[in-house]
Amino acid sequence: MELNFGNSDPFSLGIEEELMLLSADSYELVSRFDEVAESAGADERIKAELLQSTVEIATHVHASAPAAVDEARTLRARLRDAARERNALIASAGTHPFSRYEHQDVTEQERYRDLIDAMQWVGERELIFGLHVHVGMQSADQAIHAANALRTWLPELLALSANSPYGLGRDTGLASTRSKVFDTFPRSGLPPAFASWDEYELLVERGVRTNCFKDYTYIWWDIRPHPRLGTIEIRICDGQTRLDAVAALVALTQSLAATLAERHAAEGALPTQPVTLVAENKWRAARYGLETELVDLVHDTERPARDAVEALVELAEPAAHRLGCSSELALVRRILEEGNGADEQRAAYAENGSLLAVAQHLAEQTVRGL
Repeated sequence: MELNFGNSDPFSLGIEEELMLLSADSYELVSRFDEVAESAGADERIKAELLQSTVEIATHVHASAPAAVDEARTLRARLRDAARERNALIASAGTHPFSRYEHQDVTEQERYRDLIDAMQWVGERELIFGLHVHVGMQSADQAIHAANALRTWLPELLALSANSPYGLGRDTGLASTRSKVFDTFPRSGLPPAFASWDEYELLVERGVRTNCFKDYTYIWWDIRPHPRLGTIEIRICDGQTRLDAVAALVALTQSLAATLAERHAAEGALPTQPVTLVAENKWRAARYGLETELVDLVHDTERPARDAVEALVELAEPAAHRLGCSSELALVRRILEEGNGADEQRAAYAENGSLLAVAQHLAEQTVRGL
């Protein structure tokens, strides 16, 4: 396994956003990635995904959240302009409100053809869009222990980022439909905690040797090490409509990862929590978003999700100050006050009584201020 930990600045960042391509006429998803990518010109940061109605944008490596978010803004603007040339729009959320997976074209790449062939209906239904944050680690040992500990707080990140209340033309009753769709994938969901990097590496070796998967990138946990990039990759978050929400989540994620890594360096082993209890919190976050109680797994008491997130912000503030993302971290409190993306989508529906209006709102807000 190629290891590149320590090849970039401590806690450096990369942002990946999976965006929708919509018809400028109907606001349905359209399978036009190849056309839009051609209009955008050769750019390694603009990538195909499983379905042709999805486009991934991936920033370069940055030392700070403000710099990474600035590049994400530039990429959104470039993609907006390229899509416009093809009578298309871009939009961002965890799911599309009404388009159906049966109407999407699969990208003609071997990896994706093989996935659909192997997974059938499970793969076909993956009409979902996420925000992934990479945080650079200085060693494999640091990466595995930071990921172990950060697993406990993934439900708070999901509650904050939940942005997929609609799917296939109906309100699903969930705040994050995306997370439950993706949980049907093999090798997905919450990862186990590993005692060491060697234990993780042995798992990957055995999985490849026994033909369970081709390589570690076929393990789609909510958080995973990415040794080739020298990062841990946090994958729990729904796609975010507003760029300010991206900035808030990136700053919180980077600052928490740095806090845990520094604590591991100073104190050694970090505490982990039982995966069953973390999974209960994840379910509550997927179902209710910020409008729920989460279990405080240190004190074994319940508290409002907003209080749980606020506690993480306070924990992250010293690291955010050192990393130069205090202003971005402060945007988390705006989400706590105004609601997450799922709340915003439901408000748009309540105002207009139409899922078409929700899709229009997503398209407008995704490019606002670019």
